[in-house]
Amino acid sequence: MKMSKDEVRDEGEKEGSSEKGYGLEGAAFGLADGIICFLGIIIGVAEATQDVRFVVISGIIGGIADALGNSIGFFISQSTERGVQIHETVEHGKKVRIHSRKEVWMSGFLSLGATFLALLLLMMPFAFLPLFSAIAFTFLIGNVTLFLLGRYVGHLSGESSIKTGLKFAALGTIGAIVSYGVGDALRHLSGVPDQVPLSLFQK
Repeated sequence: MKMSKDEVRDEGEKEGSSEKGYGLEGAAFGLADGIICFLGIIIGVAEATQDVRFVVISGIIGGIADALGNSIGFFISQSTERGVQIHETVEHGKKVRIHSRKEVWMSGFLSLGATFLALLLLMMPFAFLPLFSAIAFTFLIGNVTLFLLGRYVGHLSGESSIKTGLKFAALGTIGAIVSYGVGDALRHLSGVPDQVPLSLFQK
């Protein structure tokens, strides 16, 4: 007997509510995307401007934009996937797991929170350390976090946790190196003078 879309939605709500770990995908995405994105912004702007105030301003603005973009984008993506799952079940009789509304909303919120957490972790060194020390410390924090996240993802997927961790950290390193190079090139092209880089509180 063919189920209606309302019946399929209700079934999806029951299945989704019984699943543990819902929203993990959103949290992992927000954290990984946030760290890679913010490493690029922070290190690139720091090298380009040599001014911690611009780093903080750029980081906060970029962080808010990225967090909202991640959460809204992930919510739309999950909602679309839920619609496809319902359609496949109703129209083609395929038995697929359907995201519950709770999962969709929770994924969006966890993506938002994880992205803000990434911003907080990477911005802290600039409040207390001189610019170049803060860049190095931020790079270290970002890559250690990516490595640990990769290890966890590898453990869940049954893949080598070390290899997955190193792969995540390598992606963060590549993004940081490219952003540093772009920032350095822009600094020389725009004629930004070398200056004594201080921490935010020293300003």
